[in-house]
Amino acid sequence: MQRSNKLILPFFALAILIGCQTPENYSAPTPEQEQPSSAPVEKKEETTVKNPQVEINSSEGTSSGKITKDAQITVIPIQLRIPAINVDAPIKPQGLSENGEMEVPEDGETIGWYEPGTKPGGMGNAVLVGHVDDYTGPAIFFNLKQLEVGDEILVEGENGETLTFVVKDKQAYPYDLAPIRQIFGPSNKKQLNLITCTGLYNRSTQNHEERLVVYTELKDS
Repeated sequence: MQRSNKLILPFFALAILIGCQTPENYSAPTPEQEQPSSAPVEKKEETTVKNPQVEINSSEGTSSGKITKDAQITVIPIQLRIPAINVDAPIKPQGLSENGEMEVPEDGETIGWYEPGTKPGGMGNAVLVGHVDDYTGPAIFFNLKQLEVGDEILVEGENGETLTFVVKDKQAYPYDLAPIRQIFGPSNKKQLNLITCTGLYNRSTQNHEERLVVYTELKDS
């Protein structure tokens, strides 16, 4: 992904269309480094989605210091840790500009949280985005494609809380064909979805041809 800080968004296209253009003087990963996913692709895209944000501020279920799926604890995320791929990175909120552009991290080592949407731990789909590469080479989500079902994602909140999510699935979609409602929309589960670029790098468009989505769900503790 290019280190651009904005993205034009039609309705809820959001991070699925994150610009992945890379400067001409950067050598993109070779096919051996960046293999296109063989995951099935959903061809139909929904273009209108209601705001999925559901904020729940109950503090029930925390007297033992544990956070359970039924406690409905939401956090404002500040740090992301993924032990399986050695990710430990700060999270910064990202929103929409006045002309409907989504702000994304300016550097390759910061994770963006879609702040107008669901908070991690809340009912629905919280979304984190990160670059796969930048001006200097591989970025923070370069190895996101290596995650497997069962791997854990740890999100630290601003008040010291830590939520643990478990990988349930990962899918790659053409950059302009993705199930937007499934990724950003409402849900009766507490989910966290991680998004980056993947697939072959097209030098003519300076863009990766696919977007990778890792679907995770809040873990019982």
